[in-house]
Parts: sequence; C-alpha cells; structure tokens
Amino acid sequence: MFFRRSAALKYFVATILGAAFYCEWAVYRIQPFYWQQLECPAYDYTCTKILFIADPQIQGDDAVPPPLSYLFNWDSDKYLKSTFSVVLKHFKPDVLVYMGDLMDEGSISTMAQFHAYVLRLANIFNIDYPVVQIWIPGDNDIGGENEPIKRDKVAEFDKIFDQESIIMFRNISFYKVNAITHKFQKGRDKSHNFKIVISHYPVTSRHAFGEMINNVIRPNIYFCAHEHESKYVMQNPQLTFRETFPLKYGDKVLGISFSSNSVDDTIYEIYVPTCSYRMGTSKIGYGAAVLQKHNKHMKYTVFWSPQRFPYLFFYLVILIVLVTYFCIFCTAKIFYRHTKPVAKSEEKVPFLERI
Repeated sequence: MFFRRSAALKYFVATILGAAFYCEWAVYRIQPFYWQQLECPAYDYTCTKILFIADPQIQGDDAVPPPLSYLFNWDSDKYLKSTFSVVLKHFKPDVLVYMGDLMDEGSISTMAQFHAYVLRLANIFNIDYPVVQIWIPGDNDIGGENEPIKRDKVAEFDKIFDQESIIMFRNISFYKVNAITHKFQKGRDKSHNFKIVISHYPVTSRHAFGEMINNVIRPNIYFCAHEHESKYVMQNPQLTFRETFPLKYGDKVLGISFSSNSVDDTIYEIYVPTCSYRMGTSKIGYGAAVLQKHNKHMKYTVFWSPQRFPYLFFYLVILIVLVTYFCIFCTAKIFYRHTKPVAKSEEKVPFLERI
C-alpha cells in the first residue's frame, strides 16, 4: 500500500521538524538531569564555583574547503554555544578558566584570521552576568607541539587576553603556567591564598619542570588539559610515584581534602576533557569544581555533553531517504506520463463526404 503524495510529504515534514527540535534544543535541556549534583552549601559563604573549559578548538578556515567549511564551522560553533549556555545556566560559576587550544588553526593562521577566531570565541562563550574569566594558550593557539612556537602568536595572545600571571579571586590564587614556553610567575606569593596551577600541558608528568613549579609555587592542586581525557593523577610531594584514575560518565563526585600544611598533601592533577565533538572522542564535557569550607575541601565532577555525530548521522539518513523518495516519485511520474495511452482523435473527413 502506497501513501498518497500529500500524506507522505506531511510525514517527511513532521519527521524533519521533530528531529530538529530534539537534536538542536531538547537534547541539551535533557542532559542536566544526568549530571551529578554540585552546589555550594547555603550556609558556606566561602564557597567558590569554578568551571573549566578545555580544548574547544574551533575549526579554522583551512581545514575544509568552502562552502563545506561554512557549514562545518557553523555547526561546531553552535554545538559549543548550546552546551556552554546550558552548563552556565545550570552551574552559575564564579570563575571561568579557559584551558587552551581555543582555536584549531591559531598557530598557523594569519593575524586577520586569528582575530576572526577570537570574535567567534566571544560569540560562543557569551556570558550574561559578571564573572572572572582566565585565559591560557594551548599549542594549537601558539604552536609548540609538532611545530615551532610562534612568537608573534604568543605576543598577540597576550595582547588580546591581557591578564596578569596570577589571578586572585576571594582567597584563591590562580597561577597561569605555560608548560609550552616554560613561562610562569617566579615570585613567591606570600599570601595565604589557596593556590591552583592551571596549564594546558600536564605539569607533574614533566618531572624537572613539575618539581620547579612545586618548589616555587607550592600549589594545592593542578588542573590541565591537552589530552582530551577526563582523569586525575595522585602523586607524592616528590613526584616520584603517580597513580592515574579515570573519571567516567556516571562516576560519583570526586572529593579532595586539603590539610593546613600543603607540603605534606598528596598532589592532585586533574585532566579536564575536551568540550568539542571534533576531537575524536565521545567523552565530551566541562570540568566543574566547588571549593568550600574555607578552601579545605574541593568537589569536582564533569558536566558531560551529548554526542553530536549520531545526530548528524540521523540528519544524513533523513536526507538520503528524502532524496531517494523524491527521485523515485519523480522517476515514476515521468515514466507514467510517457506510457499513458493517448486517445486517438477522429480522422478528419471533408464535410461534404460525411453528408
């Protein structure tokens, strides 16, 4: 039994609208129901909420030739904006930390492209209330992994994201450590602030550099990115023994306690996963931490984002079915017109011969 043409068209339109509604809006609003609860206690006025954004790596102009590049860039930007806005509304952080690799082609771009990428980042990570924002570069922003460090991009990044090496908020000091250029604030912080080292590259796995950071800054905890994975490392203060633990979807909130003498504490380095669906992993999300009880205790979890590729594949299937249907319909219609019998008209006979 075949559907009438008008009925089939209605089914197609309804399917496309339903898919778009779910894939572009509903899936992001549903996701917070699967997140672990992470809130500041109502009685704790010292509590601080920190959101970590790692490796968004917005796609550049040269990865895919136009016009496909416009579509790919638009979709990846829209995905990041959608997931970020939901996390921001749900968590309402006091501090945002951007962990580097903000752009995919920042290190090889022209200055005009570099500035255009920065404008796209500003549009994606749009905040509608006052919040502290901390920016550090990654190797895709300034080079340094499979290519030389681009000094002009280092200077331009520092010029655009003009900040001190130590950002203080309440009684917390955020130390921006650049493990690519080995640049960090070497002056000893004499305050009694809680100290967080943020770096794009992991620090403690680089033994000599990690030992120098440990001795100079004496941080309470490290946060890094780059590997696109969600995990944490526990180490002794001498960095001679390390143990790695994955942080998976559905895991309980990680709790870390700090003693008054941080020298004797176990050292934690937390790896924040990528927030981009283009990084070859389905484990995508934003790291979130809550410091409470006068910074004596930290809770950390990942606000996982929905995957994108299954929904793009779903769109592709709908498109293939739609195109196939119309091709078959048009072919059948043309065939029907050519095979339809034509009624023969009466032979024309002179009027006088027909009398």
